[in-house]
Amino acid sequence: MFGKLLSKANLAVGGSRKQSQALPPPDISRVIKPAAPAYSATFTEAATESLAADAERAVDNLAEQFEVWMRRDLESLRATWADAQQPEATAEDYRRLYTAAHNITGAAPSYGFPAVARLSKSLCLLLSQTRPGENAPLINLHVEACRAAIAAGPEGDASHSVADAVCEALERRVASRLAG
Repeated sequence: MFGKLLSKANLAVGGSRKQSQALPPPDISRVIKPAAPAYSATFTEAATESLAADAERAVDNLAEQFEVWMRRDLESLRATWADAQQPEATAEDYRRLYTAAHNITGAAPSYGFPAVARLSKSLCLLLSQTRPGENAPLINLHVEACRAAIAAGPEGDASHSVADAVCEALERRVASRLAG
């Protein structure tokens, strides 16, 4: 039926179907203007030094903010751990504790606290296999180690070597606890 209708339409147009022709591309030059040439300026040495000093101050201000943000995340971890230690703690309390530790794991390297990231990652692994009321001493060691690592500050060889030793000891404890 549809075929008959098409043949009638073709006959009415002139006996045969015309091949469709490709349409020329539309002229959009009135809508889209060519890109303006990039501004190129030469800076004097004084201007370059001034820009570098401004950038360094901005990074320093951010570094101060990183420490504030890290301490805020630590307070969230400590508060959720206090809730999870209550006798009536639920799986939801432990999920919130895991989320707080997970947030630190993601943010700490960017804030310049790689040891804290390692500690909180170990804590996340432990929490993923822990039911409410279990592993409290080991969880507490992780939370306190995070607190100590943040208090030590973001960089420095001494804080890294101590943090690495603590991380290795806690990671071994978590692995042995989860294995047996």
